[in-house]
Amino acid sequence: MVWGSDDSERLPLQEGSVAIPGPESSGVRYERRGTGMVRRERSETGRVRFTPVANFTARITRDLLLESDAGPEREFVLEAQLGGQDYTFQISATEFSRMSWVLRYLGPQAIVYPGQLQHARAAIQALSTQVRHERISSQMGWTKQEGNWMYVHSTGAVGAAESPGDVQVRLPEVLENYGLTPPPASEDLAVTIRSSLSLLSVVPDRVGFPLLAAVFRAPLGRVDFSVFLAGRTGTFKSTLAGACQQHFGAAMDAHHLPANFASTANALEVLAFSAKDALLVVDDFVSSGMGRDRALHGVAERLFRGIGNHQGRGRMNGNHQMGGFLPPRALVLATGEEVPDGRSLRARMLIVEIELGEVNVAALSKLQEAGRHGQLAAAMSAYLRWMASRYDRLQEHLPERVRNLQLHYQMHRSDVHARLPKTLAELHSSWEIWLRFARDVGVMGEPEQKELEERCRSALAELAILQAPYQHVTDPALFFVARLRAALMSGRAHVADRRGRTPDSPEAWGWRREHARRHWLAQGKRIGWVVRNALFLDSTAAYQLVHQDTKGPGLSVSEQALRRRLHARGLIASIDSGRKMLLIRRTLEGRPREVLHVRASDFLS
Repeated sequence: MVWGSDDSERLPLQEGSVAIPGPESSGVRYERRGTGMVRRERSETGRVRFTPVANFTARITRDLLLESDAGPEREFVLEAQLGGQDYTFQISATEFSRMSWVLRYLGPQAIVYPGQLQHARAAIQALSTQVRHERISSQMGWTKQEGNWMYVHSTGAVGAAESPGDVQVRLPEVLENYGLTPPPASEDLAVTIRSSLSLLSVVPDRVGFPLLAAVFRAPLGRVDFSVFLAGRTGTFKSTLAGACQQHFGAAMDAHHLPANFASTANALEVLAFSAKDALLVVDDFVSSGMGRDRALHGVAERLFRGIGNHQGRGRMNGNHQMGGFLPPRALVLATGEEVPDGRSLRARMLIVEIELGEVNVAALSKLQEAGRHGQLAAAMSAYLRWMASRYDRLQEHLPERVRNLQLHYQMHRSDVHARLPKTLAELHSSWEIWLRFARDVGVMGEPEQKELEERCRSALAELAILQAPYQHVTDPALFFVARLRAALMSGRAHVADRRGRTPDSPEAWGWRREHARRHWLAQGKRIGWVVRNALFLDSTAAYQLVHQDTKGPGLSVSEQALRRRLHARGLIASIDSGRKMLLIRRTLEGRPREVLHVRASDFLS
């Protein structure tokens, strides 16, 4: 240290030096002298003492306030000089206060002299006289700034105004592809919205409507369900999921989806938390038949149960306190060749099955092109801009509308889980909101709006029936009825009238009318005959259809045992008492047959 007289205060500083007072009570002033920093103290006798603090100089040039729902965090940008070299780097406020960054960023030549660590920190703060203060959004999704709602994505924000201002964004690296295309000009708006709507021309309504409704439900916030797209290899599951995902970023096509089931449970938990108010596709759930399947099912269990319960996994921090809860904030759309096991787990998912040959490949190619060119992301941007000015009202409207629609979807049956009506109501209500947007911006009129709403209602009602087989793996009788109902609804099987012709209400019994023809065509395998409310099943054909259905779990009992279970459940309408047989004799299609007599009403929606 160096001592001087009182006159030393009036001596000029060395070139490039700055004198900055420290706290008045301490009598300490920090200076930049030469190539280092010193502290200056006045003794009681008036003499001035200079103590070297560090052999380098540094100052804070930018103060970054990172804002998120978890609370604000600070980071600093520093400029330092050591040995004639300039350094610029960014560190957290916590790291700055600990001063552990000195060797990390400046190297072994940087010296903070013994006992001067906290003085070095104070000197840097005192010498930082012109700090630029910046606010940065560090989370995706909706945030409110200066009373206005805006939706933050990786490359900016979408608000009610054409330009929400100079919004700085810094999202986690895992969200770098969540970048929306700017909302289109009014003359191009119809093209982008129609591009999104074209998904309905690619797949049957029972697939298209829940997928699109999930896309438009995601930015409305918290959900307690997931959508699972199930189908064999070759059904274009990943491509369809990619088109849905591209509504939130053109780069996220089928080959660049944000997540898959090869990821760890921790990684998926972080992603589901980070992708706030957005869709998150988790691709390719498929068992290998090897030991890793237990881990695979564990990953799925943690992901879907966490979403259904809206809970993150707690962790102990360095102070042995609970922390690190990461509740899911994304709507997850998963794909797989099979569905994860467990009735309770499946109740937290809406399972959408797609069959081979059901995809219109030409229409899918056009949809992919729209996704690559950013048209789907532009449609989402336009939707978000519309939402921004009415976000609070939508948040008030949604729960009430869901409750009303939930009554409509309430099944009063034992073959569906109590969660299902609410899930369907959530999707239906979000579809209504999107239709209102499309009408408000002039893309469609009231007749088309009503038509699309009714088609959605019918598609979700059909989908409700198709959930039952996944919810009753423990009761073979209920499972059998549910799976047959699903097979008839989806066209994997059909029922004829007594003569083998088109029955009354043919669509309910697995018949479809071709657009170019007026007559009905039977779909799939014939499993029985219907005469008013009497349904006569070919027991063997029906049993084999259900047992061999590879997407759902197989039957755990024999055909004969199944018939006994159906009888015990009261699902068999009549038996042959004279022969003491559960099968009865009827003449159908001109020849005698032994059939299982059940009530047709048990197989109708």
